[in-house]
Amino acid sequence: MKKNYFTILLFLISSSLFGEGSAFMSPTLINMPSTENVGYRNLDLRFNHRFGDAQNGFKDLFGLDSGANILIGADYGLTKAISVGAARISENKTYELRSKIRLLSQSSILPFTMSLWGVASQDTDKEIIPLNPTVQPPSTGISILDANISQNVNHYTLTDNDKRSYMASILISRKFNKYFSLQLSPTFVHRNFVKSTLRNDRFGVDVGGRLKLFKRVDFTFEAIFTRQRDYIGTDYTSASRQTALQGVQTLTATDINTLYVLPRDLPAVYFQNIVIHKHVPHYTVPFSFGVDFETGGHVFQLFITDIRALAQTKLLNGGDFDFGKRQYSIGFNIHRSFSFEEESKPNEWEETKTDSSTPVGHSSEHQQESTKESEKK
Repeated sequence: MKKNYFTILLFLISSSLFGEGSAFMSPTLINMPSTENVGYRNLDLRFNHRFGDAQNGFKDLFGLDSGANILIGADYGLTKAISVGAARISENKTYELRSKIRLLSQSSILPFTMSLWGVASQDTDKEIIPLNPTVQPPSTGISILDANISQNVNHYTLTDNDKRSYMASILISRKFNKYFSLQLSPTFVHRNFVKSTLRNDRFGVDVGGRLKLFKRVDFTFEAIFTRQRDYIGTDYTSASRQTALQGVQTLTATDINTLYVLPRDLPAVYFQNIVIHKHVPHYTVPFSFGVDFETGGHVFQLFITDIRALAQTKLLNGGDFDFGKRQYSIGFNIHRSFSFEEESKPNEWEETKTDSSTPVGHSSEHQQESTKESEKK
């Protein structure tokens, strides 16, 4: 515990030289936002793609044949410190409203930057989940009617309120020098509806960083940690009965008490419920890494990841793929910035990318004076 406190203290009050300018190249790390602002009266359009499993290589064109989860969004700077935005995600036909507020900025006195990030999310796709245990209603004698009754009794259709979720996060970043920046983001997510045995509220922390490679190229990485990730499957009871043999499930207490009552049946119960039993599978730790390219008003992010989710409130659910099984997804983010100020000003993350070719002391005032002299001549 003391070691953790020391690490946090070192992160906040290290006496190394504070970097000037922005900590990251864009308002987004990879999945989570960065502390960078959109800028006053600036509009940031973004297009995000996450493709399918790239494990099969060229056979599926590295996951491109499996389709993509797509986000189209926009964020607008109301002030230099406050931005609001909206997005639409293809998976579950999700709509998001979000906002970022800059609270503190790193300086020679303050060793870190802090922002608040909030998201409200609404899924609009129809979602039906099976209920367990299955109930067999009395037959009416009409097969079609019996099927409809059984479907309605054993399945639940989520309401609009069930499909709402919310996120709040504190973004804390520090630019140690012009080459390296780090961000920690404690995150809280509330989901109105969750699968059995899961909690509606979940806490986690996002850890991301940036390493400058070239003038307009950065290496970025990001991992999202949470105490409990979602399990794979629609129902925990069904998932916990899976075994290593396809089609064979573990025995329930009712099965054992009615069918395996003799002492000689104990080895069969032990084999089916212990030896070949599989633990409930859970989604993996979301981890992503890649490169950012800055070209004028564009920032292009290309990376490898194990998570396809783009909705912010679903990032704590866990990753869809497993690097240990050589499963991964290729993804990219594109940012396009527009300024609506009369005198166009660069975005916060572009302010430090000024041209250094102008000689020292040759300011704009000197340029104006030389222009006036040439006009007189």
